[in-house]
Amino acid sequence: MMYPLFAFDNYFKNTDRDYPPSEQWDLLRETGYAKAYLSVGLADPEAWSGFLDMPNQRQRTGLGLAAVYTVVDLVSPAPPDAHTPEDLLNLLEPGDTLELALTVGWKIDRSDPKHDDRAAAFLAPLLDRARTRGVTISLYHHLGFWQERIEDCVRLAALVDEPELRVTFCGYHWYACDRADLTGKLQLAAPWLRTVNLCGSRPAPRLFAGSLPATIEPVGDGDFPLDEYIAGLRAIGYAGDVGFQGYRLGGYPPVTLRRSLEAFRLAESA
Repeated sequence: MMYPLFAFDNYFKNTDRDYPPSEQWDLLRETGYAKAYLSVGLADPEAWSGFLDMPNQRQRTGLGLAAVYTVVDLVSPAPPDAHTPEDLLNLLEPGDTLELALTVGWKIDRSDPKHDDRAAAFLAPLLDRARTRGVTISLYHHLGFWQERIEDCVRLAALVDEPELRVTFCGYHWYACDRADLTGKLQLAAPWLRTVNLCGSRPAPRLFAGSLPATIEPVGDGDFPLDEYIAGLRAIGYAGDVGFQGYRLGGYPPVTLRRSLEAFRLAESA
């Protein structure tokens, strides 16, 4: 089985030039991807504009949509002009996925279950809306956030126990946090698993406060355990999409996108 592949829109950040959304979608199609993926800052007008244009791009290119991702701080009020997760849900189509990365501030109360009830209460009306829209909400674990590890997403998904709430396994954030028991953590996530992603990576020196502990590179570069990752997905019977993270990757997207796709397909066929 060949996994459907998608690439994060952050592949087009910090690159050789600006790539307008229509060109991003065209490059994904031309380099062999099945789906696109959008990161939408709720207070970012440019990101919101790209989200509003997304239905046109889907129709024009024939590409699917793997997910729309956004960050929600559970304790800090959003700016008055910010959009909301409800706004995203209202414009997604049946079968789509909204990924939520939940935080209570940078590196505050990481993995602490004391915020579980607050998070469950926040999710309740969103899940009601997702149910009426035929949309899935997937919890996204992220280095430095309250839900930093896949275990945190699984714990909350099990507490809420609604079919509209799933989890996303992020290969990079697993690698950057602990690099331990990859197979076991995929098995832990399996009952709730909606989608997965990865990149190439290796440990990085901590050059300054806030610098990332691991690099983000094209798939196949560094020492990210790609073969173990694919074997772990197969072991749990995962048959969904696989995405490639490219945050701050830089370079020339037509090359880096193709490199990641080809490296994954080579490992997948081994």
